[in-house]
Amino acid sequence: MAMAVVSAPGKINLTLDILGRRADGYHEMEMLMHAVSLENTVYLTGQEESGIRLDCSNPAVPAGENNLAYRAAQTFFSAWGHSFGLELRVEKRVPMEAGMAGGSADAAGVLIGLNALAGDPFSAEELCQIGLGLGADVPFCIVGGAALVQGIGERITPLPPLGDGWLAIVKPAAGVKTAGCFAAYDALASVRRPDTPQALAALQKGDLPALGLLLENVLEQAAALPEVPKIRENMLKSGALGSRMTGSGSAVYGLFAEKKQALRCARRMYQFGGSFFLARPVGYGAKLLYLG
Repeated sequence: MAMAVVSAPGKINLTLDILGRRADGYHEMEMLMHAVSLENTVYLTGQEESGIRLDCSNPAVPAGENNLAYRAAQTFFSAWGHSFGLELRVEKRVPMEAGMAGGSADAAGVLIGLNALAGDPFSAEELCQIGLGLGADVPFCIVGGAALVQGIGERITPLPPLGDGWLAIVKPAAGVKTAGCFAAYDALASVRRPDTPQALAALQKGDLPALGLLLENVLEQAAALPEVPKIRENMLKSGALGSRMTGSGSAVYGLFAEKKQALRCARRMYQFGGSFFLARPVGYGAKLLYLG
């Protein structure tokens, strides 16, 4: 049977701002996002037997309809109007409950892979529309690179990706539930907001020092994890140009000009427990590696 292999990068938020809460309960967002070289791999194999079967390298990841990759396959087949037996295998590298869109990356990988297996019935724009119904980060995970993301994730303006820079990423043992983080944000009396236009200008220029000073995330103020400010402080002492929590947390990244600085910083983070990663900004989203 036919098989597709897709690489699915996670992401970081260079900035994250909440402009308000809509009548439908969703939050109006404005974010600068960047794909990173910490990537999951999705294997999709057509099967003669009907149905969807899912296996994941991380046993803590739920199977069946509680898994976003599984739901992505269901949603694709529904939109396409056809289906076939499918075996999914997800190799996880992006940490869970980290604010790095690991589940959304899986969903994006499934949509890209199934579209290829089905003979490309959908354009990239149509896949983004399908993906939005699965999660706000899925469209960006399809597009990837660097982008200004607005609305609830549906308005994506691609930007020149960073050609330089390294990231030291720490995922504390404690995770953060997205819904709880947004609820805590809604209860805040005041917040410190990013200067998105200035950060956008720095990103477009590829000015890492200026961008580092402009990293900001309003949800960091709501997450209330004591590890986050401690990790940030240590990253800045290690020479990071800037450091922030990404998404709704709990992963924290430091932006560095050189690999050796980022690697040295990552090695100093063991005191905080959890997981540690070295990554680079990348200029792509979920991409097909193999089709045959």
